[in-house]
Amino acid sequence: MPQKLQVSAKDLLATTQDKPFTFKIPFTSVYKVIVLQPGPEKGKDAMISNLEPEVNFGAHKYFEATFLSESLLTVMRSNRSLIAFNLDTLPKSAMIKKVVMGLAYDLPIPFDVNLFKPDAYPSIGTAWYGGVFQQVIEPWEEGTVTWNLQPKTTEMNQLFVAPFIRNSNMIEYDVTRFFIPVTASNTTSPLPNYGILFKLWPADKFPGFRFGSSDFPEPKMRPRLTIYYTI
Repeated sequence: MPQKLQVSAKDLLATTQDKPFTFKIPFTSVYKVIVLQPGPEKGKDAMISNLEPEVNFGAHKYFEATFLSESLLTVMRSNRSLIAFNLDTLPKSAMIKKVVMGLAYDLPIPFDVNLFKPDAYPSIGTAWYGGVFQQVIEPWEEGTVTWNLQPKTTEMNQLFVAPFIRNSNMIEYDVTRFFIPVTASNTTSPLPNYGILFKLWPADKFPGFRFGSSDFPEPKMRPRLTIYYTI
């Protein structure tokens, strides 16, 4: 499992070839790993758009959350996306410890760096614009879902997605919270989980994000899910 280490500059400057800085990596148990990166045939993701609320975009090549101008209609178009992974290959006795979703983009959407505070967490009175992953709690189908038929989600364990400027075109997000059952405050039963909805927060302030979907032509650009688990 990934480990986070913090070392002071003073300790690093004090090192020599004969006196290196040493550290221990905790080792608690052996984790098994499954990596899922399905293509068009087995992948389940779709885009939905407010300007075409009855149209299905199940074969859309992007997994996106965007708010961009529509040149032909001279209006703004709001797009959201849904994704779900088939965990049938995961053993029934598996105990999930960590889940990481990797998303790749080919061309980043330009944005104004003065528009937001990328290190700020969304809160009252904070100028923050970005995206959010929310747990889907209703069934949906890739070939039929539309803007008007988008499934319900919950904000209970949502994950905020900050804008980024990076040299690498692969971004990884810890999405463990979407794969370990979450219980609503007024019930003892875990909330149903039918995948993840990707939308902007707030809905009309930021150009957005555009990653490759399972229908992207280049396989390495498709969403990748890495599951760490024990038996």
